[in-house]
Amino acid sequence: MKPGARGAALIEQGLVSGANLLGFVLLARALAPEQWGVFGFGYALLLFAQGFQRALVTIPMIPLTAGPPGWLPARDAWAAANAWLALAGSALLAAAAGLAAMLSPGLWLTHSLAGAAALLPLALAHEFARRAAVQERRFDVLAAMGLAYALPLLAVAGARVAWPSWALWAGPGAWPAALALGCALAGAALTYRVAVRRPLLPLPPGPLPRVAGWRPYAGWALGSHLGYSGYNFGVQALLAALAGPAAVGLFHACRTLVQPVTVLQSAMDSIDKPRAAAAWATQGASALQRVLWRSFGWMALPSLPFLVIVSLAAAPLLAWLYGPAYAGAEAVVVAWCAVAACGLFSQPVESGLYMTHRPRALFWARSAAALVSLVAAVPLVLAEGAVGALVAMALGFALAAALGSLALFRRPELPSILPSSSTTALPTSLP
Repeated sequence: MKPGARGAALIEQGLVSGANLLGFVLLARALAPEQWGVFGFGYALLLFAQGFQRALVTIPMIPLTAGPPGWLPARDAWAAANAWLALAGSALLAAAAGLAAMLSPGLWLTHSLAGAAALLPLALAHEFARRAAVQERRFDVLAAMGLAYALPLLAVAGARVAWPSWALWAGPGAWPAALALGCALAGAALTYRVAVRRPLLPLPPGPLPRVAGWRPYAGWALGSHLGYSGYNFGVQALLAALAGPAAVGLFHACRTLVQPVTVLQSAMDSIDKPRAAAAWATQGASALQRVLWRSFGWMALPSLPFLVIVSLAAAPLLAWLYGPAYAGAEAVVVAWCAVAACGLFSQPVESGLYMTHRPRALFWARSAAALVSLVAAVPLVLAEGAVGALVAMALGFALAAALGSLALFRRPELPSILPSSSTTALPTSLP
């Protein structure tokens, strides 16, 4: 029996999260905080770059293919956009790494940039495969992708711990972590490619999507991503600049404790955005709000008690995961729990504004949040290091959620930036 939509998403994200949790803990224990910080900042760069994919490809393709002629006729064009983005993003990151190496040989930032450049095509292929599997209702493939992600990551991380003197690990300290993540991303993407036999990164890339309203939608969505990056990646960049790689290592090590919440959010996001698009197109604002509240309930009911428990048990959890390496970092864990809680409130707002074709409202909400967060981050980071950075991030998430909610729920029938025909076409619903 094939798994349903939510079941497959939870299986896939459970395997991904479990592998990341165990694998990253093993690697963080084996590497010095400075080395783990090099990987952590490279991973943050990767997520920042991947946000452009969300803005230009994986988010627009959901509402813009909800009606006739549907997903399949437009799929190759969306895959081509994904490939163009992978080429451009990797080239820019590689150029930045080269420039950093020339300006300051041996700078730790060079290794973070180079790692992100190498991993970006794999990350974009993996994320496009996840979204395409949902669009194509291949939930069996989605679940299998989780296993294909988990096994290589755990194998590489386990090998690094079991044979630390192996010649393969020679080079920058973050190399084993980058290799583990790269193998995981490649394994999951190849699983989709073999099972579905459709391209993820076609070379040479074909023409871009010719979908009514894509350019204005993508433009505002791109601005929304930059606003989000201000109170997410921008704050991390300030932490790296003002406190150094060890503080970044502490930041990312403590993040592991709230990862189960991130997993649930990712699983719900991949399924509930198509549901929200369908509800809005067929039944209007009231149906949309029901979908969003239901999505929030699925996330909040297990997540909020979990975050309270993690906050109260921060000290023994840190000792259990990392030994003495991050002793005394309980405040960082508590701050991460606050960020995760604020993120729970912001995700349904994002889905609602994106799926009603109003990324412009999301852009203004996130831009205001980014401005406040970045201004607050400088004194907070200087005074409190990683804790200060996380307080600034929580402020950004909370403000974006509040401002976005005002736009979404007070005036849910605001006109779209797209032609009216694009919002009334009947979508293909998910089970």
